[in-house]
Amino acid sequence: MNRGIFCQTTATTNEEYRKELKKKNGWLLFALLGGAVAAVVILIIEIKGIGEIADYMLGVYCGACAGISFASLILLVKNMLLLKNEEKLKQSRIENYDERNAEIRNKAVVAAIRVMLICCLVIALVGGLY
Repeated sequence: MNRGIFCQTTATTNEEYRKELKKKNGWLLFALLGGAVAAVVILIIEIKGIGEIADYMLGVYCGACAGISFASLILLVKNMLLLKNEEKLKQSRIENYDERNAEIRNKAVVAAIRVMLICCLVIALVGGLY
């Protein structure tokens, strides 16, 4: 079962996996607070009339910030529940630790980097004409 691009782990013990989850929780909390603060700042700018933001873009910005905050909250709660249950923690670690998936991911990253470099080269060459 493939859990997602941000779920893979290299932890071989539950304690290593627990440390990884705690570190991820810190980043998720940062994303949660950052998204909420950005949404509030955007709304304050609109309400106070400090800057001109089109209604459509206001909705896009607030929706993106709220989506990031909401997704971070859900993942944070999921990780907190995993940390409290030793059996679920072990099961999650085993599902997310797979050497085959790690090797596939590494090869995919290399292929993506090659494609990106070729695209950047083509764009630079074409852009140089204008």
